[in-house]
Amino acid sequence: MEIIPKIEKIARNVTFVHLPLMFSYKLFSLYFPLYLLEKNFTLAQVGYTNFLIYLPIALFAPIAGYLNHRINPAILASLGVLGYGIYSLGMIFFPNMIIFYLLQIMLGISAALFFVSSRAIMMGSNLKNPDKAFAFFYSVPSYADALAPAFGAFFI
Repeated sequence: MEIIPKIEKIARNVTFVHLPLMFSYKLFSLYFPLYLLEKNFTLAQVGYTNFLIYLPIALFAPIAGYLNHRINPAILASLGVLGYGIYSLGMIFFPNMIIFYLLQIMLGISAALFFVSSRAIMMGSNLKNPDKAFAFFYSVPSYADALAPAFGAFFI
């Protein structure tokens, strides 16, 4: 039994960008609400924070899909990854609540760009075994969902 199946290069590359991105995000996301409570956020502010992350994903995903028809999806996926990086740095140095909430919106837009574009890259490729490639793509980040909170708890 192979641990890493022989997958076409494009599916493997997209998956191995997705994996560390999701691992790093999941490393703190489980504990993020607790961190906010520790920083004296109210439960309502914690809710607003989550709302400002996930609403832009839902609203911007169709726009990202449209942009994928106009702009190379690899560029848009790269912008999404860059947005995750800027978000991470911004969260370290945010000077006030307005910047904090703007960073949450930026994270949602970055996630929409990456998620929609990575799937567009996969769908736009002439994969010989698309079912195997997509199964690999969708299953590998699930490992990040399981392992990252354990690593996060260890560091906390």
